[in-house]
Amino acid sequence: MLESTLESATSVRLLKKAIRHPLRAVNGLVEIARVARMHETQERDAAVAFLSNTFETDVRSILRKHERSGIGAWMRRRQAQLKDFPGPYRLGATPTFDCDTIYLLVRCLKPEIVVETGVCYGASSAYILQALNDNQRGMLHSIDLGNAPNEPPSNYFVPRQLRGRWNLIIGDCKRELPPLLERLGRVDLFHHDSLHTYDHMMWEYDTAFPYLPADGILSSHDVRTIVNLWKPFQRNPFSVFCEQHRLRSVVSSNVGIAMRARGVADRPDSDPRPTVDFAKRERHAGPLSAEIDAEVDIGVASSELRARKAGSGR
Repeated sequence: MLESTLESATSVRLLKKAIRHPLRAVNGLVEIARVARMHETQERDAAVAFLSNTFETDVRSILRKHERSGIGAWMRRRQAQLKDFPGPYRLGATPTFDCDTIYLLVRCLKPEIVVETGVCYGASSAYILQALNDNQRGMLHSIDLGNAPNEPPSNYFVPRQLRGRWNLIIGDCKRELPPLLERLGRVDLFHHDSLHTYDHMMWEYDTAFPYLPADGILSSHDVRTIVNLWKPFQRNPFSVFCEQHRLRSVVSSNVGIAMRARGVADRPDSDPRPTVDFAKRERHAGPLSAEIDAEVDIGVASSELRARKAGSGR
């Protein structure tokens, strides 16, 4: 009787969420159906083959070492603790499979500068930072709107020892991304995982692309999801952008990786975007946001963190 009551209550909560967020509900159903048809091994093989060919490195060996590392166990512990969080929390963290793909990309590319949009609770950020740490080089600059005062913080999934390579910027991407790119001058890897609408995804790709060098990488999450409920058969902007700019690309699960094809012009002659002086390169390592300084443990109230957030007007 109790189990039936709990199942019924869970179903009601899920139904209410689906009504409030119909696009997320549809995307969830599409993803479930797609995963049922595609075995994870095939998805992983696609990414491994692309990265192995591009970087001429033993990606399988990197993957085996990664699977034996402690980041996976850390993430599982934090995910388990999240269930006991006293306040509300979202279920939008990047899945582990996709985080592994992003980790492999960063390990192979060995970037000096990575820019990421969309953080939520820091799942993908943690894997990028772990890869930078394993490479012993590189800096991650992340932009996110930030979380509500009673939510887990943006650094929830990021181990404290990895935060030295992290510059977290709290603000709107439309306002924060252009000056960050201008200040950096060059970005080796740009990863999109913020607002998943057609126009915003294309805007981020268009904004960041001129700052990528010839061997730079554009990556994106949610490249197989529906970005417009009223246009369910509209192509995802990632594939459209890759086609427009004749980029080499691969999609593994819900992560897209793209780079300029050898011998192909950087962009169409009619493209009005500015030319970037790649000689202007600055390793900007601004201070982490206020919430990064706080280590939040489940069940322990962080009144100081909440006070700081409340004071910032968020």
